[in-house]
Amino acid sequence: MRRIALALVVVLAITAWPATAAPRKHGKRAKVHRQLARASNDRLVDLTQPAAPAPTPPTPDPVLPGFVSVGAKEFSLTLSRPLVGRGSVRVELRNNGEDPHNLVVSPDGTHTPLASFSTLDPGLYERRSVTLAPGRYQLWCSLEGHEAKGMSVTLRVQ
Repeated sequence: MRRIALALVVVLAITAWPATAAPRKHGKRAKVHRQLARASNDRLVDLTQPAAPAPTPPTPDPVLPGFVSVGAKEFSLTLSRPLVGRGSVRVELRNNGEDPHNLVVSPDGTHTPLASFSTLDPGLYERRSVTLAPGRYQLWCSLEGHEAKGMSVTLRVQ
């Protein structure tokens, strides 16, 4: 019985020992722990409630490219993209054919040139900046008979 009583006193003394020790000074380390504990409490989620839908971010206006390449060959024109952004547009004419070709840019429905490219021999290319407002533009080869044979294409500007 004495052994049990002694063992009980020792167990009680060991469990009570930190409470009877000298009080600790709270330094920076203790503050850091408290700040971390507060931060982790802020992130708790109540799973008993239905989750609120996440707000959808506003969709940015699409930035349209300001470059288009026009491939010319007998007897067609091919655009690298059908739609470009308004303002300064870099237009590239590439002669991929066997005959010389050129390019004229005009508003759709007219043959009023806004920009004209040189007549290029096969394998050559030329780049030029053209300022375009929103709308449709006709790109065509002005060499005799080429437009009539299909060397015309429409470019949209937005």
